Amino acid sequence: MTGSNYKYPGFISYSHRDRKVAEWLHRALENYRVPKRLVGSAGQFGPVPARLYPIFRDREELSAGALAEQLRLAIAQSRCYILICSPHAATSRWVNEEVEHFLSVRDPASLLCLIVDGEPNATAKGHPERECFPPALRNATVNGLPLEPMAAQLDDDADGRDNARLKIIAGLLGVGFDELKRRDLIARNRRLAVLTGLSVGVAAVTVALAIFAVLAQREAEHSRQQGEELIGFMLGDLRGKLEPLGKLDILDAVGDRATAYFAGLDRGSDPGPRALAARAKALRQIGEVRFAQGRPADAVETLSAALKLQRDLVAAAPDDNALLFELGQTEFWVGYAGWRAGQFDQAETNFLAYQAISQKLVSRDPANLSWQIEVAYALNNLAILAFERHRYTEALPLFEQVVAKARGLVDDAALASEATKLLGALSWQGSTLLRLGRNAEALAKLQEHADLLRARVQAQPDDQWQRYALAFSLSTLGYSALDTGDTAIALSAGTEGAALAKQMVSADPSNFDYRQTLLMHSQILAGAEFQANHMEAAASENAESLRLLNDLLAHDGTNRETRRRYMTAAQLAYEMAWLRHDVAQARSVVDEALGFVGKVLPDAKPDRVDYAQAHLYALELAVYEDHDEVAAQVHREAARNALTDADESQADDAHASARLRALLGLMSGADHIPAAAQPNTKAPWTYSVQRFVERHCGKPNALLNKQLCSQYPPDAQHPRLSKTRDDR
Repeated sequence: MTGSNYKYPGFISYSHRDRKVAEWLHRALENYRVPKRLVGSAGQFGPVPARLYPIFRDREELSAGALAEQLRLAIAQSRCYILICSPHAATSRWVNEEVEHFLSVRDPASLLCLIVDGEPNATAKGHPERECFPPALRNATVNGLPLEPMAAQLDDDADGRDNARLKIIAGLLGVGFDELKRRDLIARNRRLAVLTGLSVGVAAVTVALAIFAVLAQREAEHSRQQGEELIGFMLGDLRGKLEPLGKLDILDAVGDRATAYFAGLDRGSDPGPRALAARAKALRQIGEVRFAQGRPADAVETLSAALKLQRDLVAAAPDDNALLFELGQTEFWVGYAGWRAGQFDQAETNFLAYQAISQKLVSRDPANLSWQIEVAYALNNLAILAFERHRYTEALPLFEQVVAKARGLVDDAALASEATKLLGALSWQGSTLLRLGRNAEALAKLQEHADLLRARVQAQPDDQWQRYALAFSLSTLGYSALDTGDTAIALSAGTEGAALAKQMVSADPSNFDYRQTLLMHSQILAGAEFQANHMEAAASENAESLRLLNDLLAHDGTNRETRRRYMTAAQLAYEMAWLRHDVAQARSVVDEALGFVGKVLPDAKPDRVDYAQAHLYALELAVYEDHDEVAAQVHREAARNALTDADESQADDAHASARLRALLGLMSGADHIPAAAQPNTKAPWTYSVQRFVERHCGKPNALLNKQLCSQYPPDAQHPRLSKTRDDR
């Protein structure tokens, strides 16, 4: 395999205790832009690429004794193997197994080491507690001599973080470190101008990065204050110019250095309220950028620091409207973080605080339309929480109030952009109507929202945020159309949304939200083709979904939505296998799903529904194909235990749990289906009682009786499904 044929430029291996370093390195490598004059030149592995993307990061500990097959495959598909070395890694069984496997199948010259703590081969010197190399590396030889891999050291007394990063990058590119460093220094001052053409922004970035060095050496309050205000400009005004272009990755250096700078300030000093306010705002803005980049843990850390600062500032100056406004913004973002994590009680606390602040500001200046918009945003947040808690009749009038307020402001040129964002309540209104069974009204609202955003995109074709908003709106429309069985609408929404998402990913491949949106539309198209009975097209789109999923999971295996969409793809593949009467393929899908959930899901309560579903797939095969009661009992118990304490705080999970409990009952001898388990969706990846009963009615198995089978006639949309009645 040549250098250009590898799927991943690098595979990062590390102990879970070194997770933060691994996450930093992962971002640093994927976001690095190779100096233009090096791109295409001859490197050790062939022409030097423009980006090192995607990098595979094995984030989780393995759950079985043998090295997981997906990791073996990822190692084989990676040009280089990057080992994060520390005393933790030296004692990790899993890291050692990965290194051992790598050395058995690959050239040791493609091994790159990043030493974060400890000392190589310290065990031989009588200091095993300082050892940073795992046994497989310590014992490796080349031509009878001990292996001496390329190593970079993070310690400031050695390479330091910047040089260590460049050493690893030089190894991945197959170029000399000195040459890369020289080119990198030349390119650093040019990069922003080349990418964005924002000359003022480029000057500000250069000055901002220089300010960090000045701040590290000078303690004068005036210098510190000016520097922190400049950071705020970088993360505020310049961000506003970069976001529409889809270029927020340019702010990585500013955000990372600002975070490190604030963390290292002398806590005993008193910089004064103005400087503290600038610092708090900058921390909040860093958090916002981190969310856009798919880094929620980093976002929460900086947002929490900002919230503490701003609460103290407002307590000291309660009549300062500017400070109060900034506190409201941070209360919102902390609440948003809780909402994203499914922590609705925490989210409600922060959202109510944001609402109270917004109302207080309006009471102080009723003519301020910007503050009136904040009140509408606060109402929208509380409506979304009501929706998530299944309180649809409570949520619907709240969304209607938000939409009415936004319509009244959308014609105001100064407020049109914010009012358009508020009209996102139309989409939530549609989703709420769908939950209430008012399908035609729901699709009409969702279509109206997409039409509104499409007009905005046509008016501002270069605004990447508007394109993203339209693509996301189309995904909501597409999924909803699949739920209601409106296949033509789903196909149209999926096709348009996929085209938009591909353009966005092409413009900014590091943007996690853009890649998630492309995945959603790939799955919508797969589901729509399935509903249309176009099985080859459905299989092709589902395979593309799995490819996108693998890249996203390699980037961040912790994201719940990505994990959930993996199970969606697995379910669709499982259903298609049964339609083809291909039990071997169904078994293969089940084995992969069990391997996935066994590694990342069992300990995460929000994912118990998916964990139960994977074991129910296996149970279905064990009962109806293998007639293996021992295996059936194992999977039956695993599914039952998962459903006992599954998180049902979200409506979809509550419906899924009821449906899965009914299926578990059917596979355990039940002769009826509870009303709560009746289908609430026509989505093709739903593990439905309808399809299950059709698969197994008519087979010589006493677990499904004739009366139950008569309640579920064959699916006219997929007539081939009915053949399973006679296939034994």
